[in-house]
Amino acid sequence: MLAVVLVFGMAVIGCASGPPGSFVRGQASSVTIMLRPGLEFDQAFREVSFVLLQNDFLTETLQPDAGFIRTNWRIWVTPRGQVFDRYRVRVSVTFNPARTQVTLNVEGQWLDARGNWVPGHDRAVSEELRMELMMAVGN
Repeated sequence: MLAVVLVFGMAVIGCASGPPGSFVRGQASSVTIMLRPGLEFDQAFREVSFVLLQNDFLTETLQPDAGFIRTNWRIWVTPRGQVFDRYRVRVSVTFNPARTQVTLNVEGQWLDARGNWVPGHDRAVSEELRMELMMAVGN
């Protein structure tokens, strides 16, 4: 329990002067998940949409025919409810043409002191969504 409090405390302190510790500058992260054999595409698409919604990501683009979902930017909120509008995360999920796998892409951006959005990804969000998607639709 103490470790959880310390981690959240460091994240809150880090957000005040910079991005959260889970932010990695550079390219967005991408991970591919193989779908369970026999899982129908329509069901997999619904499950992925549901996992995103459960994690407070609201859908911006939903294209079932193309096998694509992208969320709106989600502003960073700490477990205590503090809002940091200088950090945001969004997710896109793409099904391959054969509908046998999904690619999860998590983008993160930090607004620097000069007013420029610095691109990157969020390790914690990416790992959390990867685990949840593996349980929901993974092989």
